Amino acid sequence: MLERQFGVSSLKLRLKQGGGGRWYVRVECEQELEAAHPGLYFGTLERDGFRLSVEGSHIVGRLASKGVVELEREQALRWMMGEDVEAEAPEGYVILRYAGYFLGCGRAKGGVVRNFLSANRRLPPEAAKALP
Repeated sequence: MLERQFGVSSLKLRLKQGGGGRWYVRVECEQELEAAHPGLYFGTLERDGFRLSVEGSHIVGRLASKGVVELEREQALRWMMGEDVEAEAPEGYVILRYAGYFLGCGRAKGGVVRNFLSANRRLPPEAAKALP
């Protein structure tokens, strides 16, 4: 699925399925941590594709050959504040990037990319005004 959506075929990860279609990245570790936590949240398998988490977009984005949308500064700020953004993007889930930094994954449809950034990760509007 990652190859079809993002053109990534060489990604070798140890993934573990959680509840609700959520997938987690696991690393080999000498200590048994499975009981404490399933791993780093990587993304969710939706009925219309795979929606990467912010961390998943960092992992996949550096190797992706398609499905990556470069944003302008104003678009990136709006995205980080939790807003949907207008952008030229292929339909479906895409990775958003600004100045080489991966901002997460959204669902593009009709020239708009829907934002899934959780409220606790959003940039407050007053902080956005202070950025260069």
